[in-house]
Amino acid sequence: MANDQTVAPVIIKRKKIIAADGHHGGAWKVAYADFVTAMMAFFMLMWLLNATTEQQKKGIADYFSPF
Repeated sequence: MANDQTVAPVIIKRKKIIAADGHHGGAWKVAYADFVTAMMAFFMLMWLLNATTEQQKKGIADYFSPF
């Protein structure tokens, strides 16, 4: 009687494990890098304005003047 029955195949289901933190974990780095870059540009501007003389400032202003 055992010879007449067929054996059913074994089916193994594997579930994918999806990490919840991966898709939004790095957005703060971009915002922080943008902020740090803006702060660096601001302090470089302050430093350069302090390092120039009045004559150099007038020359720069005349260079960028549209008239």
